[in-house]
Amino acid sequence: MNIASKSLIEPKIVQYIAKQYHPLDYSPSLKALIKTAFPDDNLDGVTKYELHDTLNSLIFDNYNGEQLFKYRLFKEYFSHQDVVGAFEIKVNNSRADFLSINGHSSCFEIKTALDNFSKFTKQASDYMKAFEYNYLIIDKCHLAKAEEILPNGFGLWIYKNGKINKIKKARLNETIDHETQLKLLTQKELINIFPEADLDRLKILERYSGATINSRFKKALKKRYSKRWKFLVNHHETIFPVDLQFFFNNNILPSNIYYH
Repeated sequence: MNIASKSLIEPKIVQYIAKQYHPLDYSPSLKALIKTAFPDDNLDGVTKYELHDTLNSLIFDNYNGEQLFKYRLFKEYFSHQDVVGAFEIKVNNSRADFLSINGHSSCFEIKTALDNFSKFTKQASDYMKAFEYNYLIIDKCHLAKAEEILPNGFGLWIYKNGKINKIKKARLNETIDHETQLKLLTQKELINIFPEADLDRLKILERYSGATINSRFKKALKKRYSKRWKFLVNHHETIFPVDLQFFFNNNILPSNIYYH
């Protein structure tokens, strides 16, 4: 099924479909979602793969949501790099949209045209406690607001004309709170990287330099996400754009989802 020739559908319908769609849906549910946009289409004989393809195209081409930004970020900057990445990382009471770890840690917060900045000041403060480089990625409509409130040291990238472009470089963050970094690690991770500290965070803070804690923190996160990230990089050519984060979280062969 090809929707390329169909006229644009109402934004509210696309938004509904984007929120309801899930890669694990069975064919009847996928067909029902398509019918909300194109009630007169005959979907008899349409394969499950084609249904996923249609819904992904519909969402990707008509809905500038977070899924689109994450896919563009991955495809344009990280799918071929020697890094480990991860989606939706909890930091205190915030949740970073994307994190990359190579020689340094880089955190990305996304604000699409559908988002506002009501939580951004708190989010930015949380991210700067944990990561070396921090970035805000915005839709072009937010440029004036972003330039007004962007914290010192934050980088700024903008989504415009189908691409994410770098506007301002991030500076190395020198205000990392190493206690916050330790709190982001599990007990197992703490044992692995500080085996002699007996899970005593205060002892770790007293015994080790900030540079050592930061280095081992990055090592722990890289180990946590490396397997899932490697799977995503190896299979991304067969994953539909909207489904990218699902396959990061669930390392299932795409063929098992799209054909069964």
